Amino acid sequence: MMISRSLLVVLFAGLIGGLLVTGAQELRVTPLILHAETYEVEEAAPAQQDSAPTHEEESWAPGDGMERTLYTGMSNIVTGVAFALLLVAVYLLRGKPVNFNTGLLWSAAGFVVFTGAPALGLPPELPGMTAAGLASRQAWWIGTVIATAVGIGLFVETKTLLPRLLGVVVIALPHLIGTPHPHVLESNVPAELSAQFAVASLFTSAFFWMVLGAASGYFFQKLVSPDSQLEAASA
Repeated sequence: MMISRSLLVVLFAGLIGGLLVTGAQELRVTPLILHAETYEVEEAAPAQQDSAPTHEEESWAPGDGMERTLYTGMSNIVTGVAFALLLVAVYLLRGKPVNFNTGLLWSAAGFVVFTGAPALGLPPELPGMTAAGLASRQAWWIGTVIATAVGIGLFVETKTLLPRLLGVVVIALPHLIGTPHPHVLESNVPAELSAQFAVASLFTSAFFWMVLGAASGYFFQKLVSPDSQLEAASA
């Protein structure tokens, strides 16, 4: 019963978070991406004129408008369900009371782990911007996520000073090592547009995590908490 109710919490929170963040992205993030893609097309046009024609098939991408929005929404819902599953797993493993406010606190931690801390070294990037090798960026991102999660866990779940200090050191370690960056920074995308995109992406991600936390905490309290289980058993 608890597992099925927990899965309902995950689905409800993921669906709500995915739908709401898709709307938020359509208002601010997507227009910036479309604007940046115009610079990418302008950069590619001279190269296409100078090169000989090729018969290679272009990779598929959803069309602008409703099709792009639909695929973005589906992706956001899947992502929302995955992150909601992590939040609910934390609730279950801790075994402590969960409510709306508890969900917001843990979603704030989720934002820091998966978005905030990695963005300090690798901020969100628009199409057409130069970047370091994908493998090195992925390795640094994964290491930062793990280090931040472990550090927050040590700081929150321990009461003594030494483990908390160790948690701070673990959180700072990836940033002390340094992030991978390209040797040459070249981009047709204006710096102002890149900055706007980074800010919009971070605010949208924060909104996404707050919705996930609020929804998962609320539904967890209603469906999975001991009080709700006693009510269901006595009904």
